Amino acid sequence: MGSAQCIEIIPVGSIDVVNPRARNRRIFKEIVTSVAELGLKRPITVKRKPGEAEPRYDLVCGQGRLEAYQALGQREIPAIIIDATDEDSAIMSLVENCARRQHRAIDLLHDIEGLRQRGYDFEDIARKTGLSLEYVKGVSSLLEGGEHRLLRAVEAGQMPVSIAVMISQAQDNDIQAVLQQAYEERLLRGQRLLAAKKLIEQRHHALVVGKCLIFGRDQALDLQQTG
Repeated sequence: MGSAQCIEIIPVGSIDVVNPRARNRRIFKEIVTSVAELGLKRPITVKRKPGEAEPRYDLVCGQGRLEAYQALGQREIPAIIIDATDEDSAIMSLVENCARRQHRAIDLLHDIEGLRQRGYDFEDIARKTGLSLEYVKGVSSLLEGGEHRLLRAVEAGQMPVSIAVMISQAQDNDIQAVLQQAYEERLLRGQRLLAAKKLIEQRHHALVVGKCLIFGRDQALDLQQTG
C-alpha cells in the first residue's frame, strides 16, 4: 500500500461509493445520532480518482459515517486520503467490515469474493482480515449454497458457523446426528438448540417446496424420501 496519506475536508458530493451496502435502519439511526451529538469520531477513508479535472474520490471505509453526514445536511466531511491499489482498498474495506460489531455475512461474502477474484486464497484472506479460516470458508460455502436461513442463524449467534456448514452438507436423515453431536460438544444448548431445530424444519419445508416446483409434487416427495 502507498504510504502517502493526509486528512482533508472534502465535499460530500465529490465522493463515490463504489460498492454500496444496505444498512440496518436501527444501526444507521444510531450512527446519525452519534454524529449529530458527538461529531465524527474518526474520518472516513477515500482514495483520489486519477485523471479527474475536479478532484473526485472513491470511498474506501466509512459508508455509514458518510451517509450520516448526508442525512444531517452536511456538505463537507473530514477524510483520510490515501494512495492505494484496488486490492489494498478492498482489504481495508473488508477489515473494517469485519471489525464492526454487527457485520452482515452478505457483506463479508461480497468482499471475500472480490479478493478471491483478485487471486487471494482463503488462507490469505483469513490472515489479512483476522477472521478464522473456518469462518471464511464456512460463510462462503453457505452463501454459495444459498443457505440464507443458516447464515442468519450464524449472524444472530444461534449456532456456530461450523454447525451451520455441517447441516447444509448433511442429508435429511443425518441432520439429527449433527444436532446430537453439537449438543454433546456444548455448541448448541437450550434456546439455541430449539432455534436450530425450528430453522431446520423451515429449511426442510423450503427444500420440499422447491422440489415440488421443479419436479412436481409426487416426484419431489419420492426424492425427499430417498434423500
